Amino acid sequence: MSDPGEEKPENEEPEPETKTPEPETKTPKDEEPEPEKSEEEKRKELEKRRKELEETRKNLVKNAEEHESNGNFSEAIRIYTQLARISEELGEKDRVRIFEDKTKELRQKETVSIKAAELEKRKEELDVQRDSLMEQAELDMAQGKFDAAIDKFKKIAQISTELGEAEVADEYQTRAKETTEKKAELTRRFEFEKKVKTLEVQRREILRRAEEAVAREDYLSASELYEQASAMSSVMAQEERAEIFLERSKEMREIYEDIRRREEEERARAEMERLRIDLEDQRAKSLTIAEEALEKGKFSKAAKSYEDAAKFSLDLGEKQVATGFTAQARDIREKEPELRKEFREEKRRVKIRKKRGHLLKKADAFLEREEYLDASGVFLRCAELSKDAGETDRAKEFTLRADECRTKEKEKRDELLDRVAKALRAVITLRLMEPEIASEVFSWEELTAVVKVWDIGSCTITFKEGEATITRGEAAKSNMKIEGTSENLMKFSSGRFNHATWAKYMGKVRTKGAKNSVNKIEKILKLPPLERDLEKVYNYTALFLAGGVIALLLIVFLVLNPFRTTGLFEWIKGFMNTVRAGTTIDNIETLLLFSELSDKEQALFLWNTFINKNDLVGILYSVINLLSAPVILLVIYLPGAMLTAILIPYYGFKRIRFEGVKKRKTKERKRIVRRAIVTHAEKAYKSGRFTEASRLWQKAALISVELADEDRAAEYAVRAHALKGKTAELKKKLKIEHRKDLEEKMRKEMASRRSTLEAERKKILDEAALAEDDGRLLDASRHYKLASQLSLEIGEKEKARDFSNKAKEAKRREADLRKRSKIEKQRIVAADRIEKFNAQLKEALEIAEVAKGEERWDDGSKYYNIAAKYAKEMGEIDRSKAFKAEADKLAKKAELEGKRASLEEARRKAIIDAEAASADGNYQVAARHYEEASKLSMELGEKEIAEGFKATAAELRKRK
Repeated sequence: MSDPGEEKPENEEPEPETKTPEPETKTPKDEEPEPEKSEEEKRKELEKRRKELEETRKNLVKNAEEHESNGNFSEAIRIYTQLARISEELGEKDRVRIFEDKTKELRQKETVSIKAAELEKRKEELDVQRDSLMEQAELDMAQGKFDAAIDKFKKIAQISTELGEAEVADEYQTRAKETTEKKAELTRRFEFEKKVKTLEVQRREILRRAEEAVAREDYLSASELYEQASAMSSVMAQEERAEIFLERSKEMREIYEDIRRREEEERARAEMERLRIDLEDQRAKSLTIAEEALEKGKFSKAAKSYEDAAKFSLDLGEKQVATGFTAQARDIREKEPELRKEFREEKRRVKIRKKRGHLLKKADAFLEREEYLDASGVFLRCAELSKDAGETDRAKEFTLRADECRTKEKEKRDELLDRVAKALRAVITLRLMEPEIASEVFSWEELTAVVKVWDIGSCTITFKEGEATITRGEAAKSNMKIEGTSENLMKFSSGRFNHATWAKYMGKVRTKGAKNSVNKIEKILKLPPLERDLEKVYNYTALFLAGGVIALLLIVFLVLNPFRTTGLFEWIKGFMNTVRAGTTIDNIETLLLFSELSDKEQALFLWNTFINKNDLVGILYSVINLLSAPVILLVIYLPGAMLTAILIPYYGFKRIRFEGVKKRKTKERKRIVRRAIVTHAEKAYKSGRFTEASRLWQKAALISVELADEDRAAEYAVRAHALKGKTAELKKKLKIEHRKDLEEKMRKEMASRRSTLEAERKKILDEAALAEDDGRLLDASRHYKLASQLSLEIGEKEKARDFSNKAKEAKRREADLRKRSKIEKQRIVAADRIEKFNAQLKEALEIAEVAKGEERWDDGSKYYNIAAKYAKEMGEIDRSKAFKAEADKLAKKAELEGKRASLEEARRKAIIDAEAASADGNYQVAARHYEEASKLSMELGEKEIAEGFKATAAELRKRK
């Protein structure tokens, strides 16, 4: 230990609170007053006194350390007490505390040494007694006297506790406990083996009865017996066999429960199904009423309907569904004001949605016609309506769709010209497939036509040597030019304009160029009209002619009107002008005059009074009144009548011709369809599908009626009726015949094979008996199984069941023999291994105990690990864990011992270096060594000593 009282430098100032100690003894001479000394003399005297005390303390520290190292703790305590007084006199409080702590530590050491001396006197006697008990305990363990060994282990633990060897005491307490457990385990194992033998005999009998129950198809008894066998196997610790028997029991019980359940279900199913259907129908009806009431705003009625639905759900056993309906009814009653408000708001939203739905239909129509700009406007309007309805997400969706439509419109304009070119190419290709058109085009010289689409662009078609070339853009020179919108051009080319000349006059399509070139291009660019289009044209022509006839009759009526030349017409004109001027009719004579008119005159009066002259009818009437009758007849009536007289026969001729062609095509098509139907009906009849054949004959009869073929219609109807009435009988008869054929065929085959199968079965049974005598039970089981299959093929089910049972019995006996042989081999091998490991375990434990007694912790840990390994191999898991724990404990001790020794050595060296540096006056180096000693003390767990070294280092760092 270092000297806590190193000398300070000569020039160090004395501390203010330090006082010169008074002498212990005073003589009378000393008590006489002395002359007053100067401050310098006083300081020198104090400095001298301090040096003397420090020198004295240094010598005393050396003496104290010598006494402590020699074990003379009383003298060391006296010296450290004197050192504490000296440090207190010098005013060094930290050193006073260090010396006081050192004094306490030495007193504790003195007490421990005294106790150790007393214990040392009894140690030899207790060691001899303990060694004797150990030998007797080991002898008792070897002889199986576990109770005596347990008592001796407890006495050894008690003696070890007295000797202060707590680890040894714990070890023998553990051994006593392990011995107790081992004794109980051996007793339990003996009882268990005895019980297992008895249970094996009982289980064998139970399994035999279970197999007999299965053969009798008594599955419930078999299940109970297998369950008993499983319970016995569990008691015998044979979990795998217990699981097998339990599965077999469950299988038998499932078969029994399935049979019983089927019988019960068949009885209850019809009644339960009827009740369930009735309840479900009533619930569905209540829910429908509730939904309708909610839609109409009748919330009380809806709540009542939901309560009814909940009651029906409870009757159906659907408790959760009933709870949902009850909660819904309660919510409706509690929230009826809010629901009414929401219902009104929803009605408003429904109106908005309805309006939006109509707009969306328009948008879809626009999209179908690819009118994207119109569709975009509609979508924007839908977005506004969605905002009014509070559906912001839908509003965003419609806004995005509007943007998409605008994008598509742009893409459409870019792609439409290519589509027009492709359509023209298709039309030209179709037309060139016609031989007449192809030969005519081949005879042309180079011919160029420009097709201009007003809202898109232009393309150029060049015909040369019978081939057509289409290029984008407008050629500088061309023979003709055709222009129009893309829609009108497509209609013109596809033949949808039945009167192409009228389309030109109306400005839908325009052509420029020489007439010959125009005719050539129109001939190849225009497809002939379709049949349905021609039919439309004829229908429209009929309507036009009817309108013309009505117009001519109207003209005749107007021209021959007798009131036109009377003065009444002038009076009516004047009266009409008066009414239009805003005057009122207050002349009673005028009203009386009106009442005296006839019905025709009153009608003409009202006609002229309330018809606006600016209307088309009024203007026409005025024009007719201005013209004279000859002019009307010559200019309007006669040309119209002549044109109508020409058009009606022409239209009639064309119509009759068109209808004749159409009728012939329709009849021919129906005949082809009827022929195909009759073919399918005959195939269905031959293959036995009578229902389908009857349906097809009926269809053929209906087509024959449409074709006015009454004979065939009657024939097909008779066939259908005959098949419809005899379908079930024919099916049954066919099925019976088919089954009889199969049974007869099988009977013949069995008669021919029976003798062969019986001979083969006899041979197999002989082989099975021979294999069973030789002990080849698996071969016997296989032969019995083959004999069972052959018996089934012959039709002898009883013999098949007997042979199957024999096969199972042979297989079971083979499994038992294999298992017994395997268990016997395992037992012999295990006994040899246990004997070998037991000897090695004892040897390892002896070496470990010796090493532990000699405090060779590494060797003790090593051999305890070996003992744990042998115990684990022997199957003694608990002893293995105990040995492993002891090995780990000794390994920790070895590690701590090695670490502690190295740390104490390092601390001792640091203290020596610190004292040497302090003696040389190198206080900073000494302080560093003391700090290192403080850290090492903290690692050793000696916190107080570490604090002392830390305080000494701090004191030394203050010195210069």
